[in-house]
Amino acid sequence: MKSFSLPIKWKLTLWYGGILALILVTFSSGVYIYFQNSLQKSIDTKIKSIAEVLASSMTETHGQSLFGNFERYLENALGKKPKGKFIQIIDASGKIGARLNDLEAEAVPVSFVTLERALKGETVYETLESARPRLRMITMPILDSKKVTSIVQVGSSLEEFEDTMKRLLIIMIISIITSISATIVVGYFMAKKTMKPVDQIRRAAVKISSTNLDERIDIKKGRKDELGRLAETFNAMISRLKDSFQRINQFSIDVSHELKTPLTILKGETELALRKERTNQEYRRSMQSNLEEIDRMSRIIDDLLLLSKAETKDIGMNLEKVDLRDLLAGVCLNMKLFGENKGVEVVVRDLEDIRIVGDELKLRRMITNVVENGIKYGHPGGHVTVSSYKQNGFACINVEDDGPGISGEDIKYIFDRFYRADRSRKRESGSGLGLSISKWIAEAHKGTIEVESKPAAGSLFTIKLPMS
Repeated sequence: MKSFSLPIKWKLTLWYGGILALILVTFSSGVYIYFQNSLQKSIDTKIKSIAEVLASSMTETHGQSLFGNFERYLENALGKKPKGKFIQIIDASGKIGARLNDLEAEAVPVSFVTLERALKGETVYETLESARPRLRMITMPILDSKKVTSIVQVGSSLEEFEDTMKRLLIIMIISIITSISATIVVGYFMAKKTMKPVDQIRRAAVKISSTNLDERIDIKKGRKDELGRLAETFNAMISRLKDSFQRINQFSIDVSHELKTPLTILKGETELALRKERTNQEYRRSMQSNLEEIDRMSRIIDDLLLLSKAETKDIGMNLEKVDLRDLLAGVCLNMKLFGENKGVEVVVRDLEDIRIVGDELKLRRMITNVVENGIKYGHPGGHVTVSSYKQNGFACINVEDDGPGISGEDIKYIFDRFYRADRSRKRESGSGLGLSISKWIAEAHKGTIEVESKPAAGSLFTIKLPMS
């Protein structure tokens, strides 16, 4: 069975409606209870006032007989005939002495528990649920010399009170339903508008493929909220993906070219050797040429495998204390002959006594790659200068050449695989991966490698490695 999930805009709408409903119900309940208590308190105050007047009057008359003249007595005592009230006087023995029933009601039941409490001098408030209509009743003792001589009961119909509360309840229910309905409608359109960038992202994501990376989300100018930033992030991600696909495509082309060149040479040399009989010396030259191309392909494959393992973090680090001065001096000594063959002099200058913790073999390869790069692309009669120094807890290595330099357009790609900054340079025998490997080795040691360069002014590579 396929699961059902509401769209986010409907979830937001329901959340808006639910929260508002909770707030309105809570607020309305509070208002309802407040008015209910206030009206009941008002009723209690009125019946208490009548009871107190009658109690005071009865005390002054010393309990004289009120039979047959009770209405006139109430008019004199209260100043007017009480309407919508139930009033009765009960003597200490529980006998009803006088009664006024200005209600369309049956006989009002008398609670013996209430009478007992009143006879003890306690004033009792109660709601008579069994009476029709319901009554709010006060039972008050009449005292003479601190002795209960009789009891006065005053009741008021709750019919008007109940009608008022019903009208209030209806008004509240209608208001709540109207408010929630309006909130749901407004909330839906607000949620729809708010989620528009998300829907745009979804539609753009559907259209995106390896052959279509030009989709972008149209962001309103000045929108800097969370969804606006999300859309910006999505657009930036697509741009990065496009760049990555382009680089992957270029990488594939470069790998094919790098491997195709030596294979073509191998095939040509072999075909030429097989075309006619040759001397042993000619065969040896042919085999030597083939061996060089095989070595070149082997280096390319080895470098690619190294970078692939580096990306998956499948290469272990053999960390040990390394004398950086000795390491740099050894690399430069090994590169002198290569530099002489290219007409470039390798110069060692200002090597400080620095010791770091690292993988000596990988560090040697990193520096060799950078120095070799300077030699390969240097001018005959040029120099590659290697120096080192300490700075802010880092061991810094400078490799500077006076070659043709690198343009500002190309310099940000200089550490990419197979990238050649100067298209006019002749293709060298290396794998084209040296600087990429150097960058990985530097970062694997928690360091950095940077380059500064200007066309026709040479390049400066700076390697920074932590000293502790």
